[in-house]
Amino acid sequence: MRIILTRQPAQAGRIEAGLQQLGHHIGFLPLTDFQYPQDTEALDELVAGLHAGTWNTLLLTSPNTIRALVARGWEPAVTEHHTTIAVTGPGTARVLHDFGARRTPWMPKNDASAAGILEQFPTGPGTLALPQGAAAGDAMRAGLTQRGWHVTHVAAYHTVDYPAQADLALMPAQSGILEPTDLNTHDVVVLTAPSAARRWATSAVPVQAVIAIGQPTRRAAYETGISLAATATSPDAAGIAAVVDTLE
Repeated sequence: MRIILTRQPAQAGRIEAGLQQLGHHIGFLPLTDFQYPQDTEALDELVAGLHAGTWNTLLLTSPNTIRALVARGWEPAVTEHHTTIAVTGPGTARVLHDFGARRTPWMPKNDASAAGILEQFPTGPGTLALPQGAAAGDAMRAGLTQRGWHVTHVAAYHTVDYPAQADLALMPAQSGILEPTDLNTHDVVVLTAPSAARRWATSAVPVQAVIAIGQPTRRAAYETGISLAATATSPDAAGIAAVVDTLE
């Protein structure tokens, strides 16, 4: 049995490492990719403001947001000296640290859903920078505004079908990537994000099972007619392995 993660090797983290330590063979089938906006002026202005201390707080909602900012010249170590940095989970915190941050960012305890984050997030007043993927919607900005923050929202990247446009791609071309036709009926596909679920619904091939990580991905799968074997009980290697063990 092979476990197929629907993201790129460059996004690999503790999930992949943990599954390999448990003896599972891993494959990468990226279904979506990420690219900059056609016009990066607003993003570049955000980076300049983060270096200058324009905002009291910076909220980072995904590792890809960090990658987009760093690729445009952002240095987290500069910002953290005068701005409180908040993240929405440990995965984002790890990527922030990988790119030079040294201080521990604020992050929610236990419930990392949008509602849980907003319930726990400090109240304003104050100024807050919120770079996000263009598909993120307005819920976080609206919720933070209701909590008293003056929010500057900037689209850091767009989610597109894999592969992204070469001159706008957030990540470089990578080797070791599978195509849907490389999969077989012994593979278990792990849908890692709602966008991956929607893309899998249009390119699905016969596999042993499909599982989802997280409730937003589960909902996207059901909305697009994907038959899930299960949803991982936790968004980590142990949660995925527990589901896979029931399939063997």
